[in-house]
Amino acid sequence: MATQPPNKSANVRSVLEYVPYFRDKIFAVHVERPLVDSGELVDALLDLDVLQEIGVRPVLIVEGADASALYEHTRVCEMRSALVEAPLKGGQLVRERVREILGRHQIPVVASGHSGSFDPESVHMAFSLGASKYIALLNDHKVPSLDGHPIAAILESEVAELAGNVTHRKLLDQAAEACRAGIPRVHLLDGKMRGVLVEELFSEEGVGTMVHTDSYREIRPLKEEDIPELLSMIARSVVDSKLVNRNYEDIAARMDSYYVLTLDDSIVGCVAVYPYPEHHSAELGCLYIKHRHEGRGYGRALCEFAKRKAEEMGMEFIFALSQSAVHYFRDRMHYAEFSRDSLPPERLRTLELSGRKSGVFGLRLK
Repeated sequence: MATQPPNKSANVRSVLEYVPYFRDKIFAVHVERPLVDSGELVDALLDLDVLQEIGVRPVLIVEGADASALYEHTRVCEMRSALVEAPLKGGQLVRERVREILGRHQIPVVASGHSGSFDPESVHMAFSLGASKYIALLNDHKVPSLDGHPIAAILESEVAELAGNVTHRKLLDQAAEACRAGIPRVHLLDGKMRGVLVEELFSEEGVGTMVHTDSYREIRPLKEEDIPELLSMIARSVVDSKLVNRNYEDIAARMDSYYVLTLDDSIVGCVAVYPYPEHHSAELGCLYIKHRHEGRGYGRALCEFAKRKAEEMGMEFIFALSQSAVHYFRDRMHYAEFSRDSLPPERLRTLELSGRKSGVFGLRLK
């Protein structure tokens, strides 16, 4: 991972959406010992101070037996913090001291008493406090990647199944184990990246690796309140003549055919599955991924979802009409090219009336 923050700053809209979601949540933040005296950690501490201002309840854990150096840094940053004198391996009394400090609206600063970012005492304390996040600030750019590409988010249950060139596999396994211990989301972050906490927490994709047990990413049916968001999302492609123009009434009339892909409940993509039961066919339409989320496999996920839906409907053929995504359907999704005569007659008529030069790409399902 790069040591400088991404060119883009956290989206203001995303920040506003996350603030109420984070309020009163406990974040356990584990710091590797080599980061304690780094200049980059000061940025992270200042960001934690801001998080506390908006209602987050952080707990700072440092690797090793002594938290006093980290505590002094929090004092220089004028954070509302308090030192826990004994390390977590001291047991229940230490955990009670952490609770007491949290209860008076201060940030507990405590040593783990162990080496590593996922020692049993730190993970157990995070779970016993009901932490919604366990954030590991790592030294030496140890954020995992798969075949040279960053792993932005992965379900705990999928970690063991990862195949390919996976870097820092042990950390990924430890994060998954922490999820199984009862922590919903575990973040692996490059502690040397300035602004890493803000970029990770206030954007849908983040800049590290998140291992999670909850529904961070899902494909669900469209709701009526989603229609304005969907229309604004696809507007660019409509203007560029890549998608058919649709208005609110068009989508509302066929709402049961639309599905959206969400990250943390924010819509980032969509697809429609229009059935033609008399002809045992279904059309894959309105496939779109927001520009800043392209290249992450979401289009493929929506196409595979549409295929499964068509199969569940008992269809024998799924097709897509496109004049701009020929390469995608033919070469990436391996849809075969068909003549227009393969279309249901009513769909062929509307296509011809539209005057569009779309090709037909499809898959036989049976």
